[in-house]
Amino acid sequence: MTYVVEHKGKKATLPSFNNLPVGAIRKARNLEPDEQIWSILETVLDAKGMSVIDSMTLSEFTEAMNGWTQGAPLGESLQSSKS
Repeated sequence: MTYVVEHKGKKATLPSFNNLPVGAIRKARNLEPDEQIWSILETVLDAKGMSVIDSMTLSEFTEAMNGWTQGAPLGESLQSSKS
């Protein structure tokens, strides 16, 4: 399953947050919290996908990331964030 971010007629397709590659999470684990999301996005998106993300305002980006993660912090799985 995927999550599609649309902005200004362009799309970035992200893997389901539950299906992130473990390597992306492992590489981001020791980064500052503000850097973790960027590390993961740069791992799972190509240049075109990143250009969609880069063109967003901060509020648009925040809304899109909250939709993608369904509110789960990066260090938690979706299931553990709901308990």
